[in-house]
Amino acid sequence: MVVTQKYIHQLFSAASADHHRYGVVLRGDREWQLEWLKQLANEKIGSHIFQLGGEVLSFTTKGVAISKGQQLLGQECQLLICDLSEGFDANSFSAAIGCVVGGGLVVILPNCSPSCSFDEQWLDRALEKLVVVRQHEALPKVPNCRPSSLEPYAQQNRAVEGVRKVIEGRRKRPLVITADRGRGKSSALGIAAAQLMQSRTMHIIVTAPSIATIQPVFEHALRLLPQAIGEKNKIRFEGSILEFVAPDELLRSTPYCDCIFVDEASAIPIPMLKKMVDHYHRAVFSTTVHGYEGCGRGFTLKFQAWLAKHRPGYNHIHLDQPIRWNVSDPLEDWHFDSFLLDAELDELGSTDTSDISLNHISKQQLFEQPQKLRSCFALLVNAHYQTSPNDLMLLLADETIQLYAAFAGDICVGCILTVQEGGLDSDTIAQIQLGKRRPKGHLVATTLANQLGVADAARLSSIRIMRIAVHPQRQNQGVGERLLSQLKEISSADFYSTSFGATSELVSFWKKCGFTPVKLGSTREQSSGTHSLIMVSAQDTWLNHVKCYFRQFMHFSLSSLFQDLEIDLVRALVDGDNSEVAHTHFIPLVENYTLGGASFDSVAPMLDSYWKSCPVLINSASDLVIRKLIQQYSWEQCAREFSLAGRKQVEQQLRSDLSVLLSPIIAYSNLHCKTQTSTPR
Repeated sequence: MVVTQKYIHQLFSAASADHHRYGVVLRGDREWQLEWLKQLANEKIGSHIFQLGGEVLSFTTKGVAISKGQQLLGQECQLLICDLSEGFDANSFSAAIGCVVGGGLVVILPNCSPSCSFDEQWLDRALEKLVVVRQHEALPKVPNCRPSSLEPYAQQNRAVEGVRKVIEGRRKRPLVITADRGRGKSSALGIAAAQLMQSRTMHIIVTAPSIATIQPVFEHALRLLPQAIGEKNKIRFEGSILEFVAPDELLRSTPYCDCIFVDEASAIPIPMLKKMVDHYHRAVFSTTVHGYEGCGRGFTLKFQAWLAKHRPGYNHIHLDQPIRWNVSDPLEDWHFDSFLLDAELDELGSTDTSDISLNHISKQQLFEQPQKLRSCFALLVNAHYQTSPNDLMLLLADETIQLYAAFAGDICVGCILTVQEGGLDSDTIAQIQLGKRRPKGHLVATTLANQLGVADAARLSSIRIMRIAVHPQRQNQGVGERLLSQLKEISSADFYSTSFGATSELVSFWKKCGFTPVKLGSTREQSSGTHSLIMVSAQDTWLNHVKCYFRQFMHFSLSSLFQDLEIDLVRALVDGDNSEVAHTHFIPLVENYTLGGASFDSVAPMLDSYWKSCPVLINSASDLVIRKLIQQYSWEQCAREFSLAGRKQVEQQLRSDLSVLLSPIIAYSNLHCKTQTSTPR
């Protein structure tokens, strides 16, 4: 093994010389692989060695299961062993390799079984682009050194200074920090927090999709504040506090603070970000634009466009200089290329897309024409922040998941990702309805059968639309609607469905495409902060019953389950056909109320009955009417949301708003009464 040890030393030396990371694949039997791993570990005695997957080896510092790579986030090692003998999780792998610092190696033990599915073949093809060492074959060439003299912390220091300016400068000038993974954006927040807490008494709130996301922020703050006291979700230093508050709790309780840091902002719905900007006048928003987290570029751009309009003094800093490794890192380049994380949107320009047609793209086509897949994936990543490396592997592996796309030349103009559902037998459906089974991959069919009692939804064949994406240069031009119409023409299903985090914009789009809301989740999803909504497009009679139920469900729940639902979303979901119920008898009393008479308690039941029989009225109702009458906010809640002094001022405004809203009805009622009581001369 003298030759092997010398080669290993050369690998580490080359990596250290240019502060890069290399991936090494060991193709051979288990005994031979273990001997190699021992020699690698000997070269790094005293250094951190992590292991992902497989039975944990004695010389590793820390080992986690193949699907638990996220547990290594925020930590560093010089050698990472990835044992893929029991499977592969692209998200977990992507998270784990981010722990390896420049000068380190990622050593991969591939599955020795023949690659059958297209996802396995895709991975196998990608691994061949690394340093591949084969048993009984000559050793490959050691990569060439490419030293660089760049200052790794220059951009991070600029970000730290930018954060400080948010506190020390003028109000209402938020900062947006975007970065690829490994660029030190989270550590910049921690460093800035520590510096600010040292210079003055500060209360800083950090919010993010999960507490795990912001651990690096706390770690770097504690590193610079050795005398600080660390508590659960909180750091205290003298009179200053740095604490984590979940996004929903932050907006519900709006606690006082001097500044908020919002990490991984692209994973938080835009309406929630807007509320944060409105309430907190000193805010920093940071987000990853590449990596295993997915990439919310489209999401982020929309938010930044809104900021430019409502906070024209906002600043933006982008970090592209790595902290843990040098620029042009071979492992990072390979990782981005292999999992399409560097897939960029092509410019359509003046390309004619008026006659584009949607076509099914087979898995074999995706494997054999990776550029076609890359173009589609760039669109999906741009449109959906949750699109991740696992989505790529699942698309290649799962036969129930299919991709449809429309191209203009080599550029993807729009694409749809679907999953086949339904077709379940009677016994399975019976168990679903009793809550004893929930078959994987049948989200809508199972929900409708179990929660709404529609057995046909699980018995019939259906197609659920998981993702739909349209090129930004062709959005708001009816392309999405055309693609969905074409999907129904070239595919076969008894009905179509979709499930997504509900926003008024998305609900309006799907309604325009002929889909009907049928089920709104009772709680907000932690990852998106939105309620999950199922919408269906079908011709079956059962849909009429479901629509009727949904209307009753929303009318009943808006003042309880959904009292905090966004006003524009209330309008989008409740708007519907009016019933034939007449309520002219209460018009005089309501008119008296709008003029200052009666009391709200006396007219509230009548108004409640009236809007439920006439939900289209909601389109003209003011925000205050929706909050007080429909969602039944308290007077105090209304005063707080609409910046009014108290109940007297709220009720005065409510009377005025109701007068405007009901004026046509009141006028008609008065004219009708006058006609009936008048007598001819």
